[in-house]
Formats: sequence, C-alpha cells, structure tokens
Amino acid sequence: MKPKCLLLLLLLVCPIGVCAQTAEDMGKIVIGVAFQDGLSEETYRLRPQLEDKLVHFAAQAGCTSFDNRAFFISPNIVVEAIDVAESGMKTVYVARGELYLTIQDRNSGTVFASGSYPFRGSATEEEQAVRNGILNIQFENVGTLFSEAKSKILVYYRDRMSLIFAQANALAAGGDFDGAIACLMMMPEELTDLHEQALVKAQDIFDMKDEALRQQRLAERKGFNDSLLTQASNYLAMHQPEAALDVLSGYTPGDARQDAAYRQCVAQAERLVAAREKEARRQEERAYRDERRREDRAYQEASKQAAHRREMDRQENALRRQAISASERLVHHRLSVDQQKVQALKQVACDYIRNHPDKVDYLRIRF
Repeated sequence: MKPKCLLLLLLLVCPIGVCAQTAEDMGKIVIGVAFQDGLSEETYRLRPQLEDKLVHFAAQAGCTSFDNRAFFISPNIVVEAIDVAESGMKTVYVARGELYLTIQDRNSGTVFASGSYPFRGSATEEEQAVRNGILNIQFENVGTLFSEAKSKILVYYRDRMSLIFAQANALAAGGDFDGAIACLMMMPEELTDLHEQALVKAQDIFDMKDEALRQQRLAERKGFNDSLLTQASNYLAMHQPEAALDVLSGYTPGDARQDAAYRQCVAQAERLVAAREKEARRQEERAYRDERRREDRAYQEASKQAAHRREMDRQENALRRQAISASERLVHHRLSVDQQKVQALKQVACDYIRNHPDKVDYLRIRF
C-alpha cells in the first residue's frame, strides 16, 4: 500500500488524539502560537491579530498551527516611538518599533530560531497605528526565521526517532491505539525514510487495534451468550420450555462450547414442548371422552324420565277417560231419566188438553 493511501485510510478510520484541523495537517511540522508571561501591553492588546498573522506565516512556511504546541512561536511587540504628524484637520500617529519572534520547544525550552522585525504604521489612533505596523510585516520578512526553525526541528525529530517509536509502542501496549497512531503520524513528511517507517508502524498498530476490537466483540458476545444460556437453563429447570426457547432466539453463534450448549438447550426445550403438547392432547382426549360419557348418561337419564312421564301421562289420560266415560254415562242416565219424566208429563198434559179443550189457554202454558 502506498504511504499516502495508508495515511488517508488511517485518518478516515481512526480518530487522531490531537485536535487536527484537517487531514492535510498530518505529516507537517506543527508550530503553534503561544503568548508567554512578561509580554508588552501592546502584545496582549493585539493578541487576536498577532495570532492570525503568525498562523498564516506558519502555513506559508509549509507548517501547520493546530492546537498542538510542542513547538510554538512566541511574539512580543516593542513600540520604540510614536510620532505625531499633522495632516490637515486630523492628527496622524506614526508608530515605530520591533516585533520579536521566537520559535522554541515547549518541553525542553530549546530555541530553534529567533529574530526581530522592524515595523512602521500610521493611523489617526495610536493603537491602530501599531496594529497597522504589525499587519504591514510580510512573510518575506520572516521566511528565514521559519526555514531555520524547520531545519532544526527536523534534526530534533531524527534524533528522537527511537523515543517516538518507543512512545508509540507504550501507548499501543496500554490500549491507546489511536494515541500511538497519532504519535507516529506526527513524523514530518520531509523526513521521508522515517515517515515511511512511521506509516508502516502505524499500520501495524491499526491492525492491533482492529484485532483488539474483534477480541472485545467476541468477549462481549460470549458474555451475552452465557447470560442467555444461563437464563434458558433456569427456565428449563422451572419446566418453562417456551420461555427458554424465546430467550434462546437471541443467541448469536459463538465458540464451539457455547454452540454445543445452545443446541443442547434447544433440543431439551423442544422435547419438553413436544411432551407437554402430547400430554395436553391426551388430556383433551380424556376430557372429550368424559364429556361424551356424561352427555350419554344425561341423555339416557333424560330418555328414561321422558318415557316415565309419557307413561304417567298415558295412565293419567286413561284414568281421565275412564272418569269421563263414567260421568258421561251418569249424565246420560240422568238425562234419560229426566227426559222420561218430561215425556210423561207431556203425555199427561196432552191427554188433559185433548180431554178438556175448553179449560186450557195455550198462550199461558209454559213449560
């Protein structure tokens, strides 16, 4: 793999432990900006403008200035004089002085380069005059300073090559793989041979990180699977195979031991489920047969009772018919007797009327 492709891959897939502005910052010498104690008031007042100016100078020198200040440039403004010049209706201030710049190592205090750069600026206000003077300084004025510092910083990196690789190994051994990669990727590209070695080592550490993540995922999966198997075993012990199967549905294929335990739990749960289903069917069949027997007995009993009721009704009807028949005969007998009496009376009356026609008023005879 080409070094630049490897570098891009590393930057895309793993976070860098320092706050890089862009991927292009990696492999460049980092020269930050720091404001130390004991600086002039003008320096503190113009801090934002100074910082922007110096960061721009570092970029022009092929360096970068993101927030890693192992190497830094420290400015100090010394105003030597402010003259007043009359210009029509306005007062114009002319500021003259020196901008002192020092590039050094934060850890050891080693100074790599220093210099002073005169400035001159004018404005209608004193502070603005100083600001204009600083802004008038161009990179061409300070280019030599950065070139000298870069040369010494490259020697600094080469002299500390073994320490840089040792630090990367220590970070990787402690599990800080991203920090180790960042340490190596700070190797300047100008040191071509060392930069190549740093890329190869960074790739090795990236592979270590990938393997460590894989082992971590395996360990997490093993712990998760073990908890599922334990929970499923508890359900099986409580004769709850359905719950065990539900838990085991979340199992992820693991090592050979876990997979064997998983298959055993599933088989046991399925046997218990099958046995429970068979027993449930047998109970249903027994309940069905018992219900049929109860229904048959109830039907037979109801049939007997119905037949008994029909017999009782028949006997009752027969008795009733007998009673009615006797009553009818009695009524008929009585009716026959009465009719005979009436007939007899009628015969008597008829004989009387026939024998005594003048004594009977037909209109008043009422039977």
